[in-house]
Amino acid sequence: MKYNNQKKSNKVVHIGKIRKEKEEKGSIIGLLRDTRKVTLAIQNKTCLICHTKKLCVNKTGLCAACYNNLSPKEKKGADKEAQHKIVEIKVTDDRWEDSEDT
Repeated sequence: MKYNNQKKSNKVVHIGKIRKEKEEKGSIIGLLRDTRKVTLAIQNKTCLICHTKKLCVNKTGLCAACYNNLSPKEKKGADKEAQHKIVEIKVTDDRWEDSEDT
């Protein structure tokens, strides 16, 4: 019994890694890593940073103006997160349905 408890207590926790993750949660990089917020921003066509409704919101969830204002480190993080996203655009034309009904 004594040896089992010792093995469990020998688990190594990297404090530096946890500290880094907590610091990034409040930053722009932390915001860009939040997939739920990014997905909603793309779906609603609102920028994550300036919260304005834009016609074009890219895979990172940002408008072009906010994306250009990012630092190189933030752009690298945003692009890394955007690589995993697949955005499908479906175009429908309801005029064909109206012409068939008449």
